[in-house]
Amino acid sequence: MASEKARVAKDKGNAAFKAADYPTAIGHYTEAILADSSDHTFFLNRAAAYLKLGKSEDAERDCTKVLVLNSNNVKAFFRRGQARRALGNLEDARADLDRALALGPTDKSVKNEILELDKLSQQQELKQYSKYIAVGTPKNTAPKRRRVPIDIVEDDTRSLHRTQTATTSETKDTDLLQPVSSRPLKQESEPTTTQVPPSRPQTFVDAKQARDGSKPVRVSGGIIRHTGNHTIVTRTSSEAASSTRESTPQPTPSNTNAPRSQKPPTTLFQFTKSWESLQSDTGKWNLIRTIPPSSVPALFQVSLEPELLRSVLHTFQAVLEQDPASDTRDSVRDYLLAFTKVQRFGTVMLFMDKRERQLLELLHEKVNSVHS
Repeated sequence: MASEKARVAKDKGNAAFKAADYPTAIGHYTEAILADSSDHTFFLNRAAAYLKLGKSEDAERDCTKVLVLNSNNVKAFFRRGQARRALGNLEDARADLDRALALGPTDKSVKNEILELDKLSQQQELKQYSKYIAVGTPKNTAPKRRRVPIDIVEDDTRSLHRTQTATTSETKDTDLLQPVSSRPLKQESEPTTTQVPPSRPQTFVDAKQARDGSKPVRVSGGIIRHTGNHTIVTRTSSEAASSTRESTPQPTPSNTNAPRSQKPPTTLFQFTKSWESLQSDTGKWNLIRTIPPSSVPALFQVSLEPELLRSVLHTFQAVLEQDPASDTRDSVRDYLLAFTKVQRFGTVMLFMDKRERQLLELLHEKVNSVHS
């Protein structure tokens, strides 16, 4: 007979099971089993609670324990059959349900469970059979097509017509390739005139006279009289050109140092290209002088490079050494002031070494020595 503690725990488990509090019921049934493990009703009730929670493995284990304690328990076979059906073990489930039906042939619950098990077994058999059909026989297999060779047979008339057509097309192509002149033909009735070329002079003297005779005669002056006997002096264009060349003053040696007239550069690219093409400091100085000092900041803008500024400073130094006149110093001072107004002049000076900085200070001292 169960102990008092186990009986009280069982009663609490039954109350929780009726209230659908299955976890609490399992706890009370477990407490009763710990108090008395010889009573099979504790395991049977806990198996029922496990089935309600879907814990089929735990329910199967408790039912097996019940059958160990009571081998002919109908509920134990029935509940273990339910658990095994839920686990997919249909054969063992059917064996447990058949044993339960043999022990209780009038139990409707067992009969209904057998019917549900039979339906599930049929569904699985159909599924396995359909899978076998899908694997064994392929679906929608298209019939194989057999290729039959076809020989094209043409009659003689068609081949003859094709040959004639090819010959005609070749003839047309040949006609199209013939060159045709587009120049108008002269009529035979039109009279033709033959121009006789002038006779070539035999000597250089004859050639010069013929050339001078073809030039217009210019009136250079004369004497006008009231009697009408005027004296007119004429000369040819060659004599006028020679007199013009004689009257034109030739440059004196004092003007050889003047800068050559050249077109000032309008862009920094043109200036740089012209600057690099010049070899002498005089040529570079003449190039700079084509640019007004006020236009230097606008020409360089923010594109002044340290290498170009270094070359300009050396050119200023060479010019002052060659011509230390006051005009040259004033021009160099104006261009130095113009270069200092370029936007990136201060930044460019940061990339100059100590000698270039000292050269800039030296140039400032030279051009400002007279003005100080």
